[in-house]
Amino acid sequence: MRFSIGMRNIKTAVAVLLCVLISFALKLEYPFYAAIATVIAMESSITSSYAAGKNRTMGTLVGAAFGGLFAFIEPHNAYLSALGIVCVIAVCNLLKWNKSVSIACIVFLAIMLNLRDGEPAFAYALHRVLDTLLGIGVAVLVNYFLIPPKHDRNLEKARSTVRRHLSSLARQLLRQGGGIHISPLKKDLAALQKACDTYKEEFDPVKSKSHDLVSRIEQELDVYRNTYSHMRMIRLLTDPDPQGVASLGTSLLQASNQKAESALSPQSQAVIYRYHVACILGELQTLGLTVPTDIAYPLESAVQPSSQPKSQSAPEDAAAKKTRSAEAPARPDPSAVSNRF
Repeated sequence: MRFSIGMRNIKTAVAVLLCVLISFALKLEYPFYAAIATVIAMESSITSSYAAGKNRTMGTLVGAAFGGLFAFIEPHNAYLSALGIVCVIAVCNLLKWNKSVSIACIVFLAIMLNLRDGEPAFAYALHRVLDTLLGIGVAVLVNYFLIPPKHDRNLEKARSTVRRHLSSLARQLLRQGGGIHISPLKKDLAALQKACDTYKEEFDPVKSKSHDLVSRIEQELDVYRNTYSHMRMIRLLTDPDPQGVASLGTSLLQASNQKAESALSPQSQAVIYRYHVACILGELQTLGLTVPTDIAYPLESAVQPSSQPKSQSAPEDAAAKKTRSAEAPARPDPSAVSNRF
C-alpha cells in the first residue's frame, strides 16, 4: 500500500487556510461554515467544483430560509425541527434540487439548533449564506489558479492504457483461442469515457480545449468497444461450459427471429469464430495497433470433413446458412481495411 499526497489534497488544505484567514480578517463569527463549504466544493475539476458549489448554495438558501422562519417561531424545538426537515426536503424535491437535500437539511438544523438566545434568526441565516458563498468562491479560485487539473494529459494517459491493454489482451486471446480474462479492458474503457467527459465539460476560459482531440477519442472509443464485443463473443464461443454455448446459439438465433431448437452446430461455431477473429484483426489495424499472425482456431478440430460429394451432402441447418452468408466479409484482408483516423 503506497502512501501519497495528491494535488487535490494539497489544494483543499490551501483553500481551507485561505478561507479561515479571510474569515478572521472579516471578523466572521463562524468561520467553520465557510471552511466546510470550501471542503465540499473542492473537486477534481473546475467544472465539478462549480457544480458542487452551486448545489451547496441552492441547499443553503432553502435551509436558511426555513431555518430562519422556524427559529423565529421557536428555536431548539424538537417538533418544529422535524416539521422543518419535512418542508426542506419537500421544497428541494419540488424544485428538483435533489443533490442539495442533504446540505439544506444541515443548514436548517444548524440554524434551528445553534441559534443563541436573543440572536436574530434571519440575521443568523443570512450569515450562513454569506459564509457558504465565501467558501465556494475560495474553492473555485484555488482550483483554477493553483496548478489547474491537466485533463488533456489525463485523457491521453487513459487512451494509452486502453490501447496497451487492448493490444496485449487481443494478442493473447487470438493466440490461445480463448481462455483470457478480458473484463479489465471494460474498466479501462469506462475510465477513458469518464476522462473524455471530464475534458469536454471542463471550464475553458482561454479556449485551449482541443475539439479535434475530443472527436478523435470518441471515434476511437467506438472502435475499442466494437473490438471488445468481438473479443467477448470469442470468449463465449470457447467457454468450456456447453450450456454457455447453447445459450449463445439461442440468443443469436432469436435475434434473427428464428426458433432455436438446440445449440449451434460445430460448423456454425467455427464460422462465427472466424468472423469475430477477422473483425478483431480489422479493428486492430484500423487503430494502428500490431496485428497478430499466430492465431489459434480451436473450434476447427470439432469439425469433421465431409466424405460425401457436395451434391449429396446433408442440408445445412438454419444457423449454418445464416452465418455462412457472412463468411465472405468474415475473412477480409487486413491490409484492405482503411484507416479511419
